[in-house]
Amino acid sequence: SNEPEEEGNDSNALIEEEQEVVEENAGTEEENEGDQAESNEPDEDAVDSNEPVEEEHDVDAGTEEEGGEQVESNEPDEEEIDTNATANGEQDVQNTISNAFVVYKQVGHDSSSFTQGLSYSDDGTTIFETSGLYGQSKVRRIDPDSFSVELSIDTESRYFGEGSTFYRDKDGNGRLIEITWKEKTGFIYDSETLELLEQFQYTTTPATGNQGWGITYDASSKEFIVSDGTQYLYIWDRDTRVEKRKVTVTRFDGGEQAKLNELEYMDGLVCCNIWHSDEIICVDPATGKSVREYDMSSLWPADQRGNSENVLNGIALGKDHVLITGKRWDRMYKGAFSDWPTLFPANG
Repeated sequence: SNEPEEEGNDSNALIEEEQEVVEENAGTEEENEGDQAESNEPDEDAVDSNEPVEEEHDVDAGTEEEGGEQVESNEPDEEEIDTNATANGEQDVQNTISNAFVVYKQVGHDSSSFTQGLSYSDDGTTIFETSGLYGQSKVRRIDPDSFSVELSIDTESRYFGEGSTFYRDKDGNGRLIEITWKEKTGFIYDSETLELLEQFQYTTTPATGNQGWGITYDASSKEFIVSDGTQYLYIWDRDTRVEKRKVTVTRFDGGEQAKLNELEYMDGLVCCNIWHSDEIICVDPATGKSVREYDMSSLWPADQRGNSENVLNGIALGKDHVLITGKRWDRMYKGAFSDWPTLFPANG
């Protein structure tokens, strides 16, 4: 069932019990603005009383299966989301939002999966996905050719699974790290067996309850980059998982961007999903400034997804493509940003 577990007295509000949002308060509540983006029950000390509270997952029964069936079409969908892609775009700062995403192929995805984390192994032979909701959270290995689930592990029902990413530890072992929504708890898994190897505690933004939303990995600096639904990205040391610094994310117009969700490190930038938005922004992790912004609204239009909570959320960098999906989507899209040639330089 895609119906939320009726836990925590949050009935309808549970369905992601993940993200009750405290919307930005005219730019003055910097620590709290939008911080509760994915919180279904915002921590009381974090809620701006002047802000309207949104619930990310206020979904009743009957909206869950998003059409029920998986679409596993392997036929290439060569439609370009953009026709005015700047083909010779370079890795310099853009200043206008782009829709230059070209779809290579639409593939299947489990429509019951409330996607929170998506990543490839560094050799491209495995896709890892973590999903959310209390009592429904899972950790999965997915075959990148058939897109079938190879291995699926249930997360303990007291945890709401969130973002995850593949990485290699200091000894070169393949690992998967996962964070959780409100439990301030993370997990380290063996990437082959999904055996739980370690559990750890962490902090993010105390004012919003130290939530966890998205996580990605920069192998060059041996750092994790973490989002918590606020306007901040937290940078952790790989080995100690101690926070080294944090940056505030800003858009082209200079405004701060909260509700940062699932993340993917690509070509030196951190690409961020934004909760309840069909935009992806890619930011410089040193400054937090947005360098690339993409409008993905025509990829799979929101009015076709069956429920407003079936949002865009999932970016994974493959060897020659970017994989994009969303929460309870019955599909994933393999494609590329045609105005970003340095992302796959070998492919021209």
